[in-house]
Amino acid sequence: MLYIVNLPSIFGDMTAMKYAIKNLELIEEKDAVISVTRRELFSSFGVYESMKVMDGKIEYIGDHLDRLFESARILKLEHNFKADSVITSLEQLVEINRDKKASLKLQLIGGKKPSLFAFTTVLPTYPYSYYTDGVKVITYSGERIFPRAKSNCLLLNYMAAREASLSNALDAVLIDRDGFALEGSRSNLFAVKGNTIITSEENVLYGVTRKRTLEIAEKLNLSVEFRKIALLDIKQCLFDEVFITSTSMGAIPVRFVDEVLIGESFPKTNLINMELK
Repeated sequence: MLYIVNLPSIFGDMTAMKYAIKNLELIEEKDAVISVTRRELFSSFGVYESMKVMDGKIEYIGDHLDRLFESARILKLEHNFKADSVITSLEQLVEINRDKKASLKLQLIGGKKPSLFAFTTVLPTYPYSYYTDGVKVITYSGERIFPRAKSNCLLLNYMAAREASLSNALDAVLIDRDGFALEGSRSNLFAVKGNTIITSEENVLYGVTRKRTLEIAEKLNLSVEFRKIALLDIKQCLFDEVFITSTSMGAIPVRFVDEVLIGESFPKTNLINMELK
């Protein structure tokens, strides 16, 4: 989870000083700490974002901050941080850490004196075969609380992701009480039928890459249908393609759901992923 009490310098040059942000101020990463007695920490009362740094530039920073602040609004997490000031601080962090390619983590923890933290880590990479051959995902029963907020209430996500790892799967798709596939533990979910892209608009996080995917679909003259995706329909192979998206992975096609082969050809997903790069 992102609210680590001490953010260790385990990435990059071990001899170089690593920096983080605390309340818009550059500090040594080892000093980016928060008291374990803080009630908001115990209650997971916070929101976060994960951004991608490429060629020393933070991608889609405006969209990510919009969602961070929207998540805070949903949870009624009051703060006085402004987008312009946050952007300046994050750009300084990337520059001083000399991050050319990295994952940038941003966390806002609520309370009487809200705390804003940011630090950079290694950007995850994925084998080329994931994009050409597709991946396995598993299913996991559960529904996130406040699904439109990217909040620190991540126990469900953690349990689902752990189960996926134990099953040699890339991610776990959350299944609601009515048997609908909502989203992954760390991704958004899409299905393709003909020239139509299908994704849920209810009870899911509005991912930044999800937003870009919908824009790309329009650019490619693909129609978009917002509706819940039944797990039974996926396993009965009623869709031409199924794929997942996230900031780090782009769009990755799904070959197996649990142990069920659902697809071997992914032309639409490949087109979308090319546009996402």
